[in-house]
Amino acid sequence: DTSRGLVGSEMCIRDRLWIMLTAWSSLGQTATTELTFDVFLDDEPIGFHRVSIQEMPGERRVQVEAEMEVDFLFFTAFSYRHRADELWREDCIFELETRTDDDGQRLSVDAGPLGDALEVVTPSERKRLDGCVRTFAYWEPELLASDYLLNTQNGAYEPARLVALAPEPLRFNGRQYGAKRYRLEVGEEVRIDLWYDEDDRWQALQTEVANGRVLNYVRREG
Repeated sequence: DTSRGLVGSEMCIRDRLWIMLTAWSSLGQTATTELTFDVFLDDEPIGFHRVSIQEMPGERRVQVEAEMEVDFLFFTAFSYRHRADELWREDCIFELETRTDDDGQRLSVDAGPLGDALEVVTPSERKRLDGCVRTFAYWEPELLASDYLLNTQNGAYEPARLVALAPEPLRFNGRQYGAKRYRLEVGEEVRIDLWYDEDDRWQALQTEVANGRVLNYVRREG
C-alpha cells in the first residue's frame, strides 16, 4: 500500500544518507602514530625523544618532543629541550615551528610558504628555499633520501646522503632493534646509523658525539 511505499522510500533515503555521511567521515578521518624512544649516552639513560605523526588526506602533521639531561656528580652538566610542529604536504614541509633550549642557548626556526618556495626564519637570518624541502624525518627513511635536509634546531640547510647498509640489527642492553639499516651522511663529518623493521617503522638511532661517546635512541616497548 501507499504507507509501506513511503516508509520504504524514507528508509532508502536514510540508508543513502548514512552511506554518504560515512564516506565523508572516512575521508576526514585521521590516523595517529606515536613513536617514543629512550635516549642513552653510551649506556647511561639521559632522556627521551617522542614523535607523533597525524596522517590526514593529502598532508600530515608531525610533532616532535625531546628532552635530555646529562648529570655529573651532583650537578647538571648539560641539558637539552626541543619542540617541533611540522606540517607536511605531498612529502614536503609546508609549515614549521620549532623552539629549542640547547644548554641555555635559545634557538627558534619558523617556516612557511612564500610563493612556490619555503621561507625559513631564524633569529639571525631569513632565507628562501626552492623545491621540495624536507627535515631530518628519521621516522620515514624515504623522506631522508634528499640532497639537502633542513635542520629544525638551527635552520641550516645541510647536504645529506642516505646509504642502505647490509641488514644487521642494533644490539643494545640485551635487546635487538630493527632488521633494515641505513646510514645518513650529513656534510663531511656526521654519520647517523638508523634501524627499521621490515615495514620501515623506525626502531633505533646511533651516532658518535663529542669525545668519542655514542648517542643511542632505542624504541620504547609498549
